[in-house]
Amino acid sequence: MTTIAASRLHAGCDIDPDILATELFSIIEQAIAQQPRTLQTSIGPSEIGNPCDRRIGYKLAGTQAVNGIGAVNWKAFVGTAVHEMLADILGKDEIRNLEADDFTATRWHVEERVKPGLRLNGEDVEGSCDLFDAATGTVWDWKTTTRNKIREQYRPHGVGHQYEVQAQLYGAGWAAQGYDVRTVGLIFLTRDAEFTDRHVWHTPYDPQRAATALERVRGIHNALTGLGAAMAIPLLDTAPAYCRFCPYFTANGSNDSRSCAGNFTDKQATATLTQLIGASQ
Repeated sequence: MTTIAASRLHAGCDIDPDILATELFSIIEQAIAQQPRTLQTSIGPSEIGNPCDRRIGYKLAGTQAVNGIGAVNWKAFVGTAVHEMLADILGKDEIRNLEADDFTATRWHVEERVKPGLRLNGEDVEGSCDLFDAATGTVWDWKTTTRNKIREQYRPHGVGHQYEVQAQLYGAGWAAQGYDVRTVGLIFLTRDAEFTDRHVWHTPYDPQRAATALERVRGIHNALTGLGAAMAIPLLDTAPAYCRFCPYFTANGSNDSRSCAGNFTDKQATATLTQLIGASQ
């Protein structure tokens, strides 16, 4: 007998294919939930530029998520899969370059950990930089998104403060290792269109931009340390930063050290709140 989909089956027994599919989904969901990115608890460069001080405060305090617990972040998983394939491609290209003597030193630094220069509670804040081109001093970070978002947001309006800060912090991490960092950039790739529908953004490396972002986080951490999370977090400013996707947002949030009702200038959060209030009446 063999155990399939939690059922003991004799050889030759049939089982509903929909049950088999459900078994597959369960295996995949559990694997996604155990991904290193999913389990990460310390703050990293991708989050430091978030405009909401309170969200950063929750993260630094180790607050348990209250929004979307148990949900499978499929979009993030697809992004991770794309990152892994691109890392494999660039890693193999690096090997070819070295074997052909095209470069005497490493050009492509792929998915390496960098430390932009901030220590909290005795530990360095660090993150994994997608790609650094040592030959030209260029940081690249891959982003997976939709074609419409590229057309409607990133091309006409820019990539936003949080992404800019993330790229600058990676630059600071490589500069701290002694590299001559000149440019930081993002490459947006579509999940729903073609490779040629990509969008490239770049800007000169600005160490002051990175230092300012780190000092902000240091200040929030000092407030938490000095006052305690219960007192400090409600005092931290909120900002419209896709509240409904925040791990600490609930429509009936208590705006304390456990949960937040969102920034009400955020139209998305307000719409969510209105829907939930209407459904409860």
